[in-house]
Amino acid sequence: MRDAQGVRPNVKPLLALAALLLTAVASAAETTLSVWGAHLGPDSIAGTLAVAQAFEQRNPGVRVRMLGLGAGHMNPQKLLTAIVGGSAPDVVVQARFNISDWTSRGAFLPLDGYLAKDGPRREEYYAAAWDEAMYAGKVYGIATGADDRALYWNRGLFREKQAELTAAGLDWRRAPRTWTELIRYSKVLSEKGKRAGFIPNYGNAWLYLYAFQQNAAFLSPDGTRCTLASPQTADALAFMKEGYDLLGGYAATTAFQSGFQGGENDPFISGQVAMKIDGDWSLGGLARYGPGLDFGVAPPPVPDDRYEGKGAFKGEKDRFVTWIGG
Repeated sequence: MRDAQGVRPNVKPLLALAALLLTAVASAAETTLSVWGAHLGPDSIAGTLAVAQAFEQRNPGVRVRMLGLGAGHMNPQKLLTAIVGGSAPDVVVQARFNISDWTSRGAFLPLDGYLAKDGPRREEYYAAAWDEAMYAGKVYGIATGADDRALYWNRGLFREKQAELTAAGLDWRRAPRTWTELIRYSKVLSEKGKRAGFIPNYGNAWLYLYAFQQNAAFLSPDGTRCTLASPQTADALAFMKEGYDLLGGYAATTAFQSGFQGGENDPFISGQVAMKIDGDWSLGGLARYGPGLDFGVAPPPVPDDRYEGKGAFKGEKDRFVTWIGG
């Protein structure tokens, strides 16, 4: 945002932050807020338009002009050029994990003075979501949301394979709950050249997420030493390798994935993939392109010891770990 001298009158800075998710058709107005990074995709534009209208109704004489780059697709060169050229937007939608990098370059201004007057407060947020938007003890962004990872499973394929799943000692009426079960279900559901039961990196699941399920940490507590080479991360990598080996190896799986398409030909909708770990945002695409698809949503399968509360996980409060990022 602009500094105190650059903020136009009659605009509450915190409400400008709310405009991170706003969009509106530009029109002549007393005040115009420039916001980059709006979510203007087909699944979100109606909501952002509605929020924009509500914002402008609450602030007569204010209009919001949006450029929909998307939080995950912000063009660094475009933003940097605008900042250097003195034509930076008032507000930027930016992924939280990018904020410290931009702030260290002097690109963003702290919001602490505005927050002290108008809020919100740190205690209203999950600590991790709030703290990730801080740098050197100051707040440079406000979290507008997070995303959850879940296991999506094709009930129709499970029903089709119920005899084989039952013969393997698996319940076709539910999703797998542990890593071992996930591999076993994938083995039954996979058909070479036709379908993959489960692809470890397909959807939105990565090594770091599987490692987090093992309570792995990638940095020492003081943040100065990389601890990636830990037994927990090694176990996660071994699980992923087992999943790929079941499908003929990583190269063979990648070749199979090269034929994947989007939209109505999405591999999960078409039955080329029986299970996937993906974010909550994928529900929009499923509703749009596969309205008749019979699928279920379950917590991502976890390491067996975590589910059973054994070993390093003895005494853990929750069996499942919710993946939140973004």
